[in-house]
Amino acid sequence: MLQHPFFKISFFALLTVDICYSITLVLVGLSPVSMSSVYASAIWFVTFFWLPVWLAGYLILKLRQNTNIGTIVEWLIVIVALSLGNAVTDLMINSLYQVPRMGWYVVPNALFWGTIIYFIFRFLETRQKALIETQSRKQAQLESLRYQLNPHFMFNSLNTISAYIHTNPDLADDVLHELADILRYSLDTSAHKFVPLSQELGIIKKYLNIEKARFADKLEVTIDSPTELNNVNIPPLVIQPIIENAIKHNAKQTNLKIAIKIRRIDNKLMVTVTDNGTGFIEPILTQGYGKGVGMKNLQQRIDQLEGGKIHLANVPGAQVKLEVPLC
Repeated sequence: MLQHPFFKISFFALLTVDICYSITLVLVGLSPVSMSSVYASAIWFVTFFWLPVWLAGYLILKLRQNTNIGTIVEWLIVIVALSLGNAVTDLMINSLYQVPRMGWYVVPNALFWGTIIYFIFRFLETRQKALIETQSRKQAQLESLRYQLNPHFMFNSLNTISAYIHTNPDLADDVLHELADILRYSLDTSAHKFVPLSQELGIIKKYLNIEKARFADKLEVTIDSPTELNNVNIPPLVIQPIIENAIKHNAKQTNLKIAIKIRRIDNKLMVTVTDNGTGFIEPILTQGYGKGVGMKNLQQRIDQLEGGKIHLANVPGAQVKLEVPLC
């Protein structure tokens, strides 16, 4: 229970409040600078702030495990704990120094400090939960996007297998195995943020084998990636959608050439995919990708990477530059 972050955070927060409060009393002339003042401040911190707040926090967290006690009950627990702590503090201070007793004033004093302390920590707790939920949703969305493969790719692959299953069963069998490997890779990496570049390039080659079974000599792809980058980490399945998009929009071209160039520049991995096709239409250059599943998912995934970017250009064929921050 005491491992809960509340206890560590509250200790240092309350210590800061106590020190600032004591300094304020000195500055306005209500407390002299002396060892007795330091000792009194320490008593206030331990018996009024630290122990009562920890006691209230412990009780609230314990009760939350079994039931939903509600905000009012939690607030009352804090007020009661601080009232008791204030009464103990009053007795200790009065026994050591000749100062007036607080009497029933301990209740409004505890009410004031307890309300401030409880609702500040409740606000911070709510904010932390919201941040965790946001991160969880982003992570779930990212994993969902990683898991999705373009349905056009699946449809075309199955069509290729169907077309060759009687005329060229060996080729159909090869395509089926390559497709199975890609599906397995998609499943196996769905929970991984990054994979080695060599592994990603390996699955790209399997994907290209499927596409070459469809287009034969009409498709030519070159991959320029230094071997020293093989162990560099990259998000899984971020290059394949770019290649698929180039093939999809230039399927009727008699000689489609795609060049993949991978380089490391400073702390980023630069992936450039260029084709000799018709290039991007103007709305895509200015507004980004449309409704295509693969590229739309890729855009969302890259947006969630701090420092990740996608650049589109016509050279005159389509060119996609992918900036992936190295972890």
